[in-house]
Amino acid sequence: MVPVVKANIDDRRRVTLRDVAAKAGVSVMTVSRALSGKPKSVSQETLEKCRSAAAELGYVPNLLARSLRGEQLNTFCMFAEFIASHHYLAECVDIASREIEQRHQSVILCQSLNAFQHAIRSFNLSGALVIAPPEAFYDDPFGHKTLGPCAAPATVLLHSAIHQERFSEISPDLEDMAYRCTDHLIKLGHRHIAYLGGPRASDEPHWFSLRQRGMHRAMDEHGVPRSHLIQQQCTGIDTAPLYLRQLLATAPRTTAIVCLNDDIAIATTHALQEMGKSVPHDMSILGCNNLAVSRYVRPSISTFEFDIRGMVQIALDLLIDEMATRDDDRKHVRSIHPGNLVIRESTARPPRKA
Repeated sequence: MVPVVKANIDDRRRVTLRDVAAKAGVSVMTVSRALSGKPKSVSQETLEKCRSAAAELGYVPNLLARSLRGEQLNTFCMFAEFIASHHYLAECVDIASREIEQRHQSVILCQSLNAFQHAIRSFNLSGALVIAPPEAFYDDPFGHKTLGPCAAPATVLLHSAIHQERFSEISPDLEDMAYRCTDHLIKLGHRHIAYLGGPRASDEPHWFSLRQRGMHRAMDEHGVPRSHLIQQQCTGIDTAPLYLRQLLATAPRTTAIVCLNDDIAIATTHALQEMGKSVPHDMSILGCNNLAVSRYVRPSISTFEFDIRGMVQIALDLLIDEMATRDDDRKHVRSIHPGNLVIRESTARPPRKA
C-alpha cells in the first residue's frame, strides 16, 4: 500500500519577507533593502545571507504589494505582439530578457496593447521597452483615452515602423533593407517584383511605406516602372501558400519575391515547389532577419540581417539612462541601424521568358 502523505497547509503558504528575515537572522527592513534592488544599503555579507535565505525558502517578491506601497519596482515592462509567429520578435524578446536579467532587473512581458496598458497601471515599473509597436500604439500608447490617466514609465521603442518624436527609438533601417534587396534582384535581371508579408497596406499604411520607398528608389534608379511592384499581404507561414496563389493570380509576370521574414520565405519556397516551380530558376526568393535555419533548407535562403543583439543593448542602455534622468524636456534619440545583404541559393537570374 502506498502511504498517503497529508500536505501541511503551511507548506503551501506564500513565503514572506518575515520568513526570509527569520531564516537570515536579520530584520524585515534589512531583507527588504537587500532584495529590492538597493543592495548598497546593506553589507555584502548581509546581502549574501538574505539572498541565500530567499533562495532556500523559494521567496518570490509580491510585485503588486510593493507597487501599492508606492515603491518603484526594479522591473521593466516589455511589450511585443505575435511572438509565436515571428522568430525575429521572439529573438528580440529573448535577447532583451537575458540582457535585463544580467543587469539584475526583472521583466514583465505583455503580448497585447491592452495588457501593456493595464500592466503600467498595476505596477510602479522602472521603464518600458516596446518592440515593433502596432500602429494603434501611437494613437494612445498608455491608454489615457480608454482607461484614464496614469503615470507613464520611461519608454524606448525597438524597431518602430513609424517616424515619431515622442519616444526614443532604436530601429533597423527598413528603407535601406528594401532598397538593397530590390537593387540586388534588379541587377540579376528581374523587372516584376513582389513584396509578400504583413497586413494589407491599406490597413496599416505606415507599416509598408518604409519598405515601399526603398523598393521604389531602387526601381527608379534602374528605370523599372513602379507599377511592376506589387505588395501582397500574408499573415504568417500557414497562410503563405494561399497568399502566394493570390499574388501569382494578380501578377503572373512576377519573377522575384521579397518576403517579410525568413519564415515566410521558407514557406513560400516550399509552396512553390509544391506547385511544381523551381527556386530560384522559376522564382527568386529573398527573406529577412537571417534565421539560422535559412542556411540549412534547400535552396538556402538569401536574406537580410540586422544586429539584433547590438540594437537591444543600445535600447536598454538608452532606457536606463532615461529612467535615471526622467527629464520631460529631454530631446529624444532616434538611431537607425543598417544591415547586411546575405546572398545564398534562392536568388538567381530570372527565366529567359521573363
